[in-house]
Amino acid sequence: MIGLLNRLQDLLDSLRGLDFLAPLAMRLYLVPVFWMAGTKKLADIDSTIAWFGNPDWGLGLPMPELMAWAAALTEAGGAILLLIGLATR
Repeated sequence: MIGLLNRLQDLLDSLRGLDFLAPLAMRLYLVPVFWMAGTKKLADIDSTIAWFGNPDWGLGLPMPELMAWAAALTEAGGAILLLIGLATR
């Protein structure tokens, strides 16, 4: 039993060099999601502001202009930062 566990540990140790692949795959998956959301908000910022500020059919947030710009720039900028891998470790 100890020998089996030692072999398993050796296998896991040999795979340690590939531990960057899962975070890389997650970042590459999220980049287009954030990019599309951010650029869609930026392309039609007036509608985004109306959606953020309207209490009837929208979100009813306070300061919708600030919130819309912050959301759009955070999503688009975050996509770029994820793509280049800034602050990933």
